[in-house]
Amino acid sequence: MSNVIVILVMAEEKWHEADFLRREIESRGLETVILDMGLLGEPQGHCDITREEVILASGQNPDEVALITDRGQRMPVMKDGGRRKVGELYSQGKLSAVISLGGATGTQMGTSIMKSLPFGVPKFALSSTASIRGLANRYIGTADITLMYSVVEFGGLDSLMKNALARAAGAICGMVEASSRVPVHLQGDDKNPLVAMTHFGPCEQCAMTVRKLLEKKGYQVVGFSASATGDRAMEEMIEQLDIFGAVVDLAPGGVGEELLGFGRAAGPTRVEAAGRKGIPQIVSVCGVNFGSPRKAAYLPEYENRKKYNYDALRTFVRLSSSELVKVAQLMARKINQARGPVKVIFPLGGWSSVDKRGSYFYDGEADRIFIDEFKRQLKQKIEVREVDADLDTPEFARVVVEAFDEIMQPSGT
Repeated sequence: MSNVIVILVMAEEKWHEADFLRREIESRGLETVILDMGLLGEPQGHCDITREEVILASGQNPDEVALITDRGQRMPVMKDGGRRKVGELYSQGKLSAVISLGGATGTQMGTSIMKSLPFGVPKFALSSTASIRGLANRYIGTADITLMYSVVEFGGLDSLMKNALARAAGAICGMVEASSRVPVHLQGDDKNPLVAMTHFGPCEQCAMTVRKLLEKKGYQVVGFSASATGDRAMEEMIEQLDIFGAVVDLAPGGVGEELLGFGRAAGPTRVEAAGRKGIPQIVSVCGVNFGSPRKAAYLPEYENRKKYNYDALRTFVRLSSSELVKVAQLMARKINQARGPVKVIFPLGGWSSVDKRGSYFYDGEADRIFIDEFKRQLKQKIEVREVDADLDTPEFARVVVEAFDEIMQPSGT
């Protein structure tokens, strides 16, 4: 068994659609395995991995689980067992991709199982609920899952549903083929390890300059968008995978956004994983001095602050003095915990492209409040470097790379 694509389905409801999907995939020369993650009711057809096998893989007794009549109580069992069965196939080198089909429950369960697989394994979810407000981000989270909206419901094999299933089959088969052509290489070498770096639109010039300079030195730079999910994903990958040898965190604004309940909140452990693992870090401050309030939580006081309409979806609001102090204290506490070398680099000009010196959004006095409080809270052994430049400039980027070279040099050399 090789090049197997696992089809995740609640077989008591949507087995016929899964069977059509199976035939479409196999017509392209790939093998399939149907895994039944069903909850209540008998499966409508044969499944290669049965519900009982999934339950056993979770460590539960199928007879005891059969007595549970609440769907919600069965879901954790099936998700856990599904993750274990899929994990077994992956560890044996037999799994090449996973695809799910279903509505809200089926997509929740299917994507939950997919998230247990590492980056680069093709993951595809065909869902009739993909466009419902608030669900897509829950389905995908920080995983590399492709989500397709079926538009039509899984209620039978009409021509529209067959078309959606056929396109999904073509997509997952294409992803398998593409993955074999361009595989993921997750390991650097001792001299030039992989470097994780945050990107953010307001510091893109700096980020791209840093990337080019590091690539010239032989490093492979892996970028993560500091947009709440990308930087959260970076933290998870640093924590779970031993693949990164250094971190350049240009845009840790998700720390303050999390603290203040703003839209780019990146989780309570932002700017912690690299420190726990002892990985060398360069940390700067793009996006730290402003926030992205959600419209539903927009306070009247924000009207009196400096604002910047970045695009149709995002308005940045300057943090108050008290907010800057709180964020500075939190960031210092996080960085103080680092077990590896850290250098923190502040621009004395603007902290992003939207608040360069001379612009309306620039406020050097407010930024100084943050810097001074941060330095008061930071351990003395951690270097803070202040650069007389705007952050989003090649000049600042060169200083970042110089500091990077310093922390990557073995002591005494």
